[in-house]
Amino acid sequence: MVFLLRAAIGAVAVWGFTLRQNSAAPAASVSLGSGSAKGASPRGRKDFAKPQHSVSGSKIVFINASQNAQGNTSSLAQRMLGKQPYTQINLSEHHIPQVGQGDGDFDAIWNQLKGADIIVVGTPVYWSNMSGYLKTFIDHLQINSDLEGSDLYVIVQGGGCRADQHHQLHLRHNEPGRGTVQDEFRGHCAEGQASARTP
Repeated sequence: MVFLLRAAIGAVAVWGFTLRQNSAAPAASVSLGSGSAKGASPRGRKDFAKPQHSVSGSKIVFINASQNAQGNTSSLAQRMLGKQPYTQINLSEHHIPQVGQGDGDFDAIWNQLKGADIIVVGTPVYWSNMSGYLKTFIDHLQINSDLEGSDLYVIVQGGGCRADQHHQLHLRHNEPGRGTVQDEFRGHCAEGQASARTP
């Protein structure tokens, strides 16, 4: 089950599930405080993997896949996790090369993930997809016994200051005589983005 939230910073979707071998069914939980999941998926399935860990006393790791270490994605994780202590890994601050070009800092990040009870992955939406940082990280990642049993939450943040215009701007892209999406987006968002980041 996906919860879509509308906020000043755009649209946010959060999924949560437990990593198990041969299991990818999402759990319907966005609150780490409750430690429980109830509900059915949009297709009516009820075979969810229920998150196993409560927040207090758990080892929590947040993987921030945004280019901005203290941007909207990080702010959403802070709100989700509340006052619980957690380790934040900013992928933009690590060298993770494309697959086949060495491991770079991947092993150091992997060692921080091992033994985590709760893993929260946050990514902004860039050009209708996850960030390149997260894509490259996932290319290196293999779920094995080191992460089995960890609860995984995924935060997807997109839209910016004018989320309602995202699709319109995306379709216009480079329409002759009307400028580019980038130019128009900058003009609309310069003031809005600053206020979106202010608590």
